[in-house]
Amino acid sequence: MSHHPKSDRELDGISRRNFVRIGSVALAGGAGLGGRAFPAAAGKRPGLFPAPSQEARIQSYRTLGRTGWRVSDVGMGSVPLRESTVVRYAYDKGVNYFDTAEGYGNGSAERAIGEAMPHMDRAKIFIATKSRMRDGDSAEAIVDRVRKSLDRLKTDYVDSYSIHLCSTVAALSHPGYHAAMDQLKAEGRVRFTGVSYHGPGGGRDDSMADVLIAAAEDGRFDTVLLVYNFLNYEEGDRILAACKANDVGTTAMKTSPGVLRYEPLDPDNLTERQAAYLERLARRGQSRESALERLEAQTLRQKDLYERTRPFVERYGLTTEEQLRLGAVHWVLQNPDMHTACVAFTNFDLIDKVIPLSGNQLGAAETKLLEECRLALADQYCRHGCRACGASCPHDVPVSTIMRYAYYYEGQGYEKYAMSLYAGLKGKGASVCSDCLGDCAGACPHGIDIQPNMLQVHDLLTLA
Repeated sequence: MSHHPKSDRELDGISRRNFVRIGSVALAGGAGLGGRAFPAAAGKRPGLFPAPSQEARIQSYRTLGRTGWRVSDVGMGSVPLRESTVVRYAYDKGVNYFDTAEGYGNGSAERAIGEAMPHMDRAKIFIATKSRMRDGDSAEAIVDRVRKSLDRLKTDYVDSYSIHLCSTVAALSHPGYHAAMDQLKAEGRVRFTGVSYHGPGGGRDDSMADVLIAAAEDGRFDTVLLVYNFLNYEEGDRILAACKANDVGTTAMKTSPGVLRYEPLDPDNLTERQAAYLERLARRGQSRESALERLEAQTLRQKDLYERTRPFVERYGLTTEEQLRLGAVHWVLQNPDMHTACVAFTNFDLIDKVIPLSGNQLGAAETKLLEECRLALADQYCRHGCRACGASCPHDVPVSTIMRYAYYYEGQGYEKYAMSLYAGLKGKGASVCSDCLGDCAGACPHGIDIQPNMLQVHDLLTLA
């Protein structure tokens, strides 16, 4: 079965200008990167950063494993999607893979896609949604949740329904999920099944590679969603190999790990963000002196990363963090075994910047830039999905998960979201690290100094 998006003439096209009128809407493997080399992608070779283009369209479609679907190499993620016009704009550019979840914005992401549904040809798009499976969830309860997702999406069926954040190999055999999927497939409400996972939340969870390789070999799952970027590809490459051997579709998340931002701190001339941070702390009863100390610690953390990246930032003329993000997405697109890379499109500008990457080869300058960035940040970036340090912690602190929340906060700007996730750990946070003997010292194979990082991140993600 082969599915292609409509031609430009067939699409219910709508210009960017018209999108703005309808509703306002508020970064793959070249040689030299860890010794890996992928075949060159089709298309002309761009410069360091392809120019944003409102005319650019998706140039490459890949077969999503045994589903048979030809999906755009750039897919659309939906955190924190709120505006349906962004969905329509991406669709108009040839994006035909949309990843969402029941829990994204408490259903608001699904609703945004649903609002765009009347303006898209349902038969030409692939919608993948998902939800977490708790131990006691019955088939009836899961069927009910799927039906609610269908209502929000305004569709009679979803192309894929996945076990979201599946943290153990054993959980792949969730009886309620499989019974529900059997029923919904028979009804034509779900076509394929899948698994998503970005790594352990505690010492009892399995690694990302263990879970997703098992899923690929299981036979009951058609797609997987995994972490994959130029700083974090070792486990991902193993997963991709297993998926290729078993004809399972592959989709990427968290494709851009780099951080270039540095905001100097002047207590007498605070930026808008710094002032808001201090105000939040003040509302929680902290003195200005104490709040400034916390803000200074956060600033020093950002400055260290900035100083590490400054040499190649200046050499390659980077001016924004977004440029590095584009290069990181472009790296993922070079691997033909990764069928689509999900980018969280939240506005028209980002779509206009990412779409020109589709079908184009990673340039030599980009390859060198990402290699230098990889070397500079190797001992600063906690790999999503890694659990190498887990056994060394006497308190079972979920280091990788907490560092992922810091990534949301600092790398993606989702400050309140990251803080709420951290608060949800309910006593399993990094506060215990302050009185610990530091058994984790030297446990990270990538050289990350875990304990001081945990203390800094705890300070970053809490206001108490």
